[in-house]
Amino acid sequence: MTHWIVTALLVLVGVLNLAPGIVFFSPERSVSLYAIDLSGPDLAVVMRHRAVMLALLGAGLIYAAFRKEILVPVVIAALIGKISFLFLVFSTAGVNAELVRVAIFDIGAIVVLLIALALHFSAGR
Repeated sequence: MTHWIVTALLVLVGVLNLAPGIVFFSPERSVSLYAIDLSGPDLAVVMRHRAVMLALLGAGLIYAAFRKEILVPVVIAALIGKISFLFLVFSTAGVNAELVRVAIFDIGAIVVLLIALALHFSAGR
């Protein structure tokens, strides 16, 4: 039973990470997701690349949900990414409300990932 809970939690966070991937194909969606206008080409490139990286992380989490031998390193990578984003959002003055909203979702994702890790290790004993 624990195995399926861990799988579901990783798939959930994986899907949440896949969602911003839409910005790669539709850069104008960055306004609704982050309240950031990608009118300049430099920022558009950076945000579209970020979208790909988040989608790759999401795909990795979904894959790790079914391949337990890679679960720990993939979850650690996800935690590092999410914690670094939180650090940047909460240590930078003037961050918009949409980025704070994304950060709050990341806090929830961190909690879910930590629960998945704890269940994974408890099931392995």
